[in-house]
Amino acid sequence: MKRLLSVCILLLLVCLAFNDAYSQAVDLKVVAVSPGLRSSGYPNFSAPAAGTPNYVSTGLRTVGKGMKVYLKADTAGSGATKVTSYAWTFVSKPSGSTAAFSDAAKDSVTFIPDVTGTYIVQIAVNGSAKTHVDTITASTYKGITTLTESCICHGGSPTFQDSYTNWKKSKHATVFARGMTGALENSEETHYKGVYTKSCFRCHTTGWESLTNNGNFGYLANQGATAVPPTSFDSTWWKGLPLEGGDYLIPYQDSTLWKKLTPQMQAVGSIGCESCHGPAADHATTADKKKISVSADGGTCNQCHEAPKKHSIGYFWRESAHSNMKLSSHESNRAQCWPCHNGMGFIQLTTAWKENRKMTSADSAKVDPNFKSISCAVCHDPHGNSNTASIRYMKIDTLINGFKIPTGAGGTSQLCMNCHRGRVNGPATVRTQMGRFNDRFYPHYSSQTDMLFGTQGWDFGLGLERLSTHTGLKNGCVTCHMSERAVTEGYTSLQHDHNTAMSENGVDKVEGCVECHGGISKFSDIKASFDYDMDGTLEGAIVEVEGLLHMLKAKLPLDAAGEPVTMRADSMKVRTYATTNNLNYKSLIASLWNYNYVSHDMSVGVHNTKYAVALLRASLGLVTGVDIDPLPVPKTFELSQNYPNPFNPATEIRFALPKSSDVKLVIYDVMGRIVSTLVDQNLSMGSHRVTWNGRDQSGKVAASGVYFYHLQTDGFSATKKMVLMK
Repeated sequence: MKRLLSVCILLLLVCLAFNDAYSQAVDLKVVAVSPGLRSSGYPNFSAPAAGTPNYVSTGLRTVGKGMKVYLKADTAGSGATKVTSYAWTFVSKPSGSTAAFSDAAKDSVTFIPDVTGTYIVQIAVNGSAKTHVDTITASTYKGITTLTESCICHGGSPTFQDSYTNWKKSKHATVFARGMTGALENSEETHYKGVYTKSCFRCHTTGWESLTNNGNFGYLANQGATAVPPTSFDSTWWKGLPLEGGDYLIPYQDSTLWKKLTPQMQAVGSIGCESCHGPAADHATTADKKKISVSADGGTCNQCHEAPKKHSIGYFWRESAHSNMKLSSHESNRAQCWPCHNGMGFIQLTTAWKENRKMTSADSAKVDPNFKSISCAVCHDPHGNSNTASIRYMKIDTLINGFKIPTGAGGTSQLCMNCHRGRVNGPATVRTQMGRFNDRFYPHYSSQTDMLFGTQGWDFGLGLERLSTHTGLKNGCVTCHMSERAVTEGYTSLQHDHNTAMSENGVDKVEGCVECHGGISKFSDIKASFDYDMDGTLEGAIVEVEGLLHMLKAKLPLDAAGEPVTMRADSMKVRTYATTNNLNYKSLIASLWNYNYVSHDMSVGVHNTKYAVALLRASLGLVTGVDIDPLPVPKTFELSQNYPNPFNPATEIRFALPKSSDVKLVIYDVMGRIVSTLVDQNLSMGSHRVTWNGRDQSGKVAASGVYFYHLQTDGFSATKKMVLMK
């Protein structure tokens, strides 16, 4: 009988596997629901009523007993077939379970696993025309104690030991203990006492849900654990502490509160392994790998980092292209594309780099080709490390064309540069195309690093390489693309913008630019040094670059879509165009490359205005037959009026040098006293700009009033007036 039962189960699993492999028109997704999404009722689930469990979900397939599971039928693969019905069923569930779906006929449902064990769920659409099956494991929390801190079986693994050692020192491991002992946000304003409140417990401990009995911290704190009668720690811990602004002040390094926790509460009094991998009591008992989860999905982090108002990083990230990259089957299934088009692939790449080796087929085998997200855990190591924000630091020292990046350039954004760089050698590709037009002829769409450092364009022998505008930014990409969002946007604390886009709802995000460019409100406020597009008007730098792109495009052969030629199918158009317009074919090829290189950078010259302008003007001169200087040089010394003026808190001062010169630029007050020396060095010929941040030599904020800025060079001096207004 047992043998027959085993055979039946085996046949069932085979059928399920077959069904899963060949019926991909419907997929079953476990939905992550953050505190912010849950409180809003998103996506199709009701918001929690007062006094009921909040039921946040990590989106993992290992969940706490009694915690709500959110499921969604994904019918994106159905094509033209309209889905008219849904049917959710349990193929099997643990003995004694009475779990039921919220509404088995909807595309989105929930259920609560009321018994520990395995739940096999199935979604069928259109009367079982297509089905999909998945497994959810319910367990309880074990926590991390002195007896289990090596997670028992993992103690002998060097990889685990490295991760665990880093985690023990990380903010994830220590934040709750630090909060309980007065080590968070203590300052002179708080009389050097720590700031803490109960709402912090939810994210600073493991598995919080105060009304659900599965070993999580919230329930233990609410019940008083083994205390008789219950002490209800969560409603008594604050008694006797001073209250300021809704937060309690805890004496620094006072361990009184921590000692009030029972050993069981202390074991889950951190953001521990189970916070990100799911409750592990059954996994620890059976060593069954299917009873624990490993996921790099952003939903795991968003259980804390996407909460209303104060912790909103998840909101910003979900707005980004990183959160759901649109991949073709070509990109998602090619191992050479994985490191950048697949977050799990990038994690494997950083792991290989850390171990001083190349990525192998064994690494690739660990990658889910359908993982589209560049999520939190892709760029930040959740176990922690010694890097800023625990980023998975990967230095990059050489680009594909052999260009050597200056040591330390880019700071933390070197991680970004591993993907946002060219995939082909630009000059070599141009030389090849001059002889034979390959399948496609354009740079990779992520050549931002190449543009930033001024390389990979075709410079026609003019020595334009290394022209740069923004390579001096301490943290490169991060400085501008991840600047802090303003509190005035409705958030109660400054948050780094993980959207990474540089505009939102038609408004430019200039927060990262203000320090250098003064009080601007949009990118076009940053004026160009010259009328580069020669339309008779000195405009914003990006407007000048747009003008050059339009001018060059009008002089290039176009494909059927009206864009400059990139594909071999249109290669004859290039030769015909060159012949018809009496142009040098090789120069035309190089100009096509430069146009696509600048446009594919997608910053309209912001990443490197000097280099973009030089490439476009040089190309334009060749295809028009007009002698155009790639970068015009000032004919005279000039000191421009500062902008903006009046200003607060910063303003930009521009000056032009027709030759290299020793330069001194000094700010004076109305009494003739030196307030700040902005420049005191030898500078090359060309246009220069410098920002005064409204502070004196000692760093103190200058008073409102009239100031003078004086420029002294070899054979030229000038003074202008400006007003600092508050």
